[in-house]
Amino acid sequence: MKRSWLTHTMVDAYREKLARATSVTVGKKLRAILMDNYIFVILIAFWVAASVASPYFRTVSTFSNILSSAVPIALIGFAQTFVVLSRGFDLSVGAVASMATAVASVVMIHNTFLGIALVLIIAVLIGTINGFGVTKFHIDPFIMTLCMMFFLTGVNLLIRPSPGGYIPDGYKKFLLYQVNEFPIVAFLILVLTAVVGYIVLKKRKFGREVFAVGGQPEYARMSGIKTDATLIKVYIVSALASALGGLYLAARIGSGNAEAGSSYLFDSFTTVFMGGTLVTGGVGGYSGTLGAALIISSIGRILQFLGIDIWYHFIVKGVLLASVAGIQLYFVSKRRRSR
Repeated sequence: MKRSWLTHTMVDAYREKLARATSVTVGKKLRAILMDNYIFVILIAFWVAASVASPYFRTVSTFSNILSSAVPIALIGFAQTFVVLSRGFDLSVGAVASMATAVASVVMIHNTFLGIALVLIIAVLIGTINGFGVTKFHIDPFIMTLCMMFFLTGVNLLIRPSPGGYIPDGYKKFLLYQVNEFPIVAFLILVLTAVVGYIVLKKRKFGREVFAVGGQPEYARMSGIKTDATLIKVYIVSALASALGGLYLAARIGSGNAEAGSSYLFDSFTTVFMGGTLVTGGVGGYSGTLGAALIISSIGRILQFLGIDIWYHFIVKGVLLASVAGIQLYFVSKRRRSR
């Protein structure tokens, strides 16, 4: 009887200990999930607050506008994510997007598919030049892409001195297609971009090489990674993604515009840093960038509802970018001091 009581006591104690350990494990896992996806927690909280503040926010048309506006931000943010992960910057992403609208507005009058193909071929050329400048001529990424931005801005203005040109109705209807005011194509583009970003960065050799080159370039080189080839690919991916963002933007504005992509340069940095990719490279991913793109798009919409002048949008984005970058640098320097 005494042994039976002792056995039950030990079993109960073990169960209690196991339950406590399970609770702690579940709590840690939940905390880790929330930390990894904090940007989507912020996004949902922002949407809930905006919906409470304004009944106009709780409409299908509002979310339709948010998703459509987020597509070019997400695509150009995709471009910048790869470059920042590799410990670089690409200041030409906005100019590449503008180039896409300008070239498309001139060539699509003859053939839509030719216009798309020409834009993508030019993007590959731009990315290759940026990559070679950074790797073979050892030009700082900031300087190299800044030069490319100035060059492309001039070319864009030569092609399209003022907004205009021709974007086919069929092309616009396809990319802006909606069902009951919901932008099906825009939504699918965002989903596809998220899937591609996750697979390439997390599941493919190229993605691992990008993280390695951005985190420890010397170790990456010693481990046999062709760092120059990886960086050239990174800048080609950046230019291609930016051009795709510009092609979608051309459908939205219905014309070519040499300055159409200018503001997306700042949005690309804001989304990348807000999404958790470190300015020092080697840490981050695309899922956070996508969530941040939806937040940036949502902020623009809510500021419109409040009747705030568009120039203040740039002020808000500038303050947001400076705050996020400053917080990142603070934690990076704190981590280095603690080592």
